[in-house]
Amino acid sequence: MKPLLLLSTLLITAAAGAQSPKTGSAVPVAEARAALEAHNRIRAEVGTPPLQWSPSLATYAQAWADHLAADGSCRMQHRPMGGQWAQQYGENLFWGNGRYFDAADATNAWYGERKDFRYGPVTESNYARIGHYTQLVWSNTTQVGMGAARCRNGAWIIVANYNPRGNFVGVKPY
Repeated sequence: MKPLLLLSTLLITAAAGAQSPKTGSAVPVAEARAALEAHNRIRAEVGTPPLQWSPSLATYAQAWADHLAADGSCRMQHRPMGGQWAQQYGENLFWGNGRYFDAADATNAWYGERKDFRYGPVTESNYARIGHYTQLVWSNTTQVGMGAARCRNGAWIIVANYNPRGNFVGVKPY
């Protein structure tokens, strides 16, 4: 009985090893720290309060990253508004291929939308060009969690979820 219990414990531990207990996702601790620091550096530029890392948001983000990577298409698709995968938080997505991409790479890519941002409210016409950046700096957002998964074709999908969500049409991000 003891060898079977030990084997079961090892299998459960190995299966759970894909997620770091400290970050809540497959994003390693050092990468989570670097991504959080990048978020907070960017937020400091515009005077919005720093974010805290949320392991529960990271677990939520990881589930969606795994789902996108496993469906075979490896496409960027936001969670739907209803159903089993219903979106509950703000969300940024990143896709990269050709090398390893980490959560800080994704954060810096979203920051790249800053060049298209002119201070003012989010609108239906500017959202597609600036929505990742405005969610990143949204002043009422206090928490972030990120997940990452490798697709069958070798590409990386990175998901960030934010609580509370931002990007309300007609509202300024800060």
